[in-house]
Amino acid sequence: MVEQAPAVVASAPAKVDEKDRKLAVYLPPELDLTLDAIRFAGASQRPRVDVSKSAVVRLALERLLAQASHEEIVETIAQRLAEARAGRDKSNPGGRLKG
Repeated sequence: MVEQAPAVVASAPAKVDEKDRKLAVYLPPELDLTLDAIRFAGASQRPRVDVSKSAVVRLALERLLAQASHEEIVETIAQRLAEARAGRDKSNPGGRLKG
């Protein structure tokens, strides 16, 4: 039986709190462009909504944790890494995997 992670109910803070931690996140270009599109959608509304990329990432992580346990997330990432290894170009045996 897989234990479900507790749902996160806290909403994303509007301003960075001193307790918040700075984190570098590496995203593929298409996801970064998606974050830009979400920011633009917020800025295009009346009244304007200032949507930071950090707020979108926090919301996405909160929703992920509400839907999947830590173990399920690890299993999914492990499957993606295994698929990437299996599909890796044999002419690039030392190539980096994306995950």
